[in-house]
Formats: sequence, structure tokens, C-alpha cells
Amino acid sequence: MGTNVLEHVTTDALEQQLIALEGVASRIRARQVTLLREVDRRQVPNADGCRSLQEWTAARLDLAPDTAKRLVAATRLLADQPDLEISLSDGDASFDRILATGHLTASGASESTVLISAGFDISGVYRQTALHRRTTPGDERQIFEGRFVAMQPTLDRSSFRLWGQLPGIDGELVEQALLTRSDQFPTMPDETRGSLGQRNADALVSISQDSLATSSSGQTTAGPVLSVFTNSDLAASSDGGAGSTTSSGISIGTQAIEEILCGGSLEHTVISDGVPMALGRTTSVIPPRMRRFVLWRDGGCGADGCQSRYRLQPHHRIPWSKGGRTDPDNLVTLCWFHHHVVIHGMGYHIKPDSPPQRLRFSPPGSDPP
Repeated sequence: MGTNVLEHVTTDALEQQLIALEGVASRIRARQVTLLREVDRRQVPNADGCRSLQEWTAARLDLAPDTAKRLVAATRLLADQPDLEISLSDGDASFDRILATGHLTASGASESTVLISAGFDISGVYRQTALHRRTTPGDERQIFEGRFVAMQPTLDRSSFRLWGQLPGIDGELVEQALLTRSDQFPTMPDETRGSLGQRNADALVSISQDSLATSSSGQTTAGPVLSVFTNSDLAASSDGGAGSTTSSGISIGTQAIEEILCGGSLEHTVISDGVPMALGRTTSVIPPRMRRFVLWRDGGCGADGCQSRYRLQPHHRIPWSKGGRTDPDNLVTLCWFHHHVVIHGMGYHIKPDSPPQRLRFSPPGSDPP
């Protein structure tokens, strides 16, 4: 149905169509549950070399791991709860509602509690499930032993994928830490805050940087030393976009190098025809005394309206790679968020006519410095 046609459909009709389609989705899920149960009975996943029905389902149906997990959970839960499976087959309730009710019933909740839960939202049903579930010391050990955090880099190590599983208390602790840290960050220049996932990612990086930037004596340092190796031929032919990697093989571009030059220590080796042409000592690009002066002079983050004092760092208004000098006139103080996320991450730059303590930003591609 095209957009022009939908303009003439009443809001009530739109809602009824959406509800009807959810019923269709429920009936489809019910059929998948029946088929998966037979696949499990035949031990098809084992024959295909998969470790579990969940892994097989994710691979064969091209589903996200969480979706596959929920579908397999329904396959097993509803085998012992035929009334709920019939409701799913008839499209009487959504798949999520049926699955939540199945978990509540399996937790040992009374029939009256299950009936009352029909008036709760789905999160409320799961809260009731947590309240009724019996957890033994053995269950707790099993949950704890299943803890893990995995990191998988892409082949060129230009990005990492993270996933894992934590016991409930530990997971809540991490969740609260990420939320607390991300709530301390100011808004982006366009007044948005980014998605929850983006804020969690920024919070995780900042907490990790705090850990690495603290010495054994508890003193805060400039940050870890980073070794960068640059192939001069590749760098020249790509205007710096290629040819530079860290010692662990991570490919980095000009924005990452600029951030390193501003914020930490850099060990840079230029290579031509396999021969190191320039071997620099590990040097703090901004001398400590100048760094202290700039931070004292500015008294805080120079971004307009920003009150954050988290990891204040000097930043080159005119980038060092474009001829900007490392002297106080070209340095301004920014908090970690405006420096790492806004400028070096998102590609914003400081408007040239911004006053020192009321810095404003332009998005990438406009008013270059």
C-alpha cells in the first residue's frame, strides 16, 4: 500500500491493521516452533556440525543471536505448555507476550498470578518471573561460570565487535557504570545525545582510558604510549588516508593520528621500501609544562556552555598536520567528549571565529579551519 493511499486511511484502521499483522507474525512463529522442535528431535544441528539448536537456528534462518535464543526458548517452553502454544497458533497474543507468560508459568507462579499478569506490560511479566524463580546455589555457580566478554576484530582490525554475558548483579553494575558515565557527557553540537548504544560505547572507552592512564602510584598520566608505523609511499599516494597502522596492526587514518598528537605520547616510525627512515623517540607532542599552562589558562572545556571537567586535554585549533603550531595561541582546552567524540570521532571542527571560551563547532565538510 503506497504512501498516497495510506494518507486516506484512518488512524483507527492503521492500528487495526498493525494488530492484525502481529497476529499473522504470531501464527508464523508458532509454525516455526513446531518445525524447530522436529529439527531438534532429529538432531539436525549435530549432523550439521553446530554446537546447539540456537546456533543452528541463527545460522540457517539468518537471525541475530538474541532472536534465535528467544525462538529456541519458545520451542522448549511451549512443549510443556500446550495451551500457550495454541494461543500463539491462533494469533491471540504476540510472540513476546506468549514467551514472557511461558517463562512466568515455568517459574512456578500460581495460576492466579499468571492470569493477573495479562494486565501487565511485558517487562512487568518478566519482573514477576524474576520474583518467583527459584535460584539454587548451583544455579548461581552455573550462571557465574558462564560469564564471558568476547572481542572480535575485523580482518584489518579497523573495528571491533563486542558481546558477552554476565551474571545479573554484575551486568547491572556494568550497566549502571556505563549509564552514569554517559550521563556526564554533554550533548553534541546539534543538541542531540546519540543513541544509547553510542553513549554506552563512548562510556566504555572513557572508563578503559581512565584505567590505562592511571599509574601504579595512582597518579594520572597522559595515556598509553602508542607506536605508529607509516609506509611513506602509501601515505603519500592517499593523502595520509592509508599506510599507517599501530604495532598491533590496527589501521588508522588522519583523524586518529591527530588525536594521538593532541592527547598522548606517540612513537612514530616512517618506513620506505621496508627500511625505517625516521625513528623518533617516544615524545609527548605537547610538552607537560605547556599542557599545564593551557589547562590553567582556560580553566575548563572551551566548548560553548560545557561544564565538563572530565579528562581536560589541549587541542590544536589548526591541526598539527596542516601546519598548526604547538604553542599556546593555537591550543585550546577541551573535555574528553568534545575532543575524542565530537572532533576526532564525528569529524566536527571549531569555527574559526569562535571566541576562546565559547567555542562553536561546524559539522564535517563545512567551514574548514
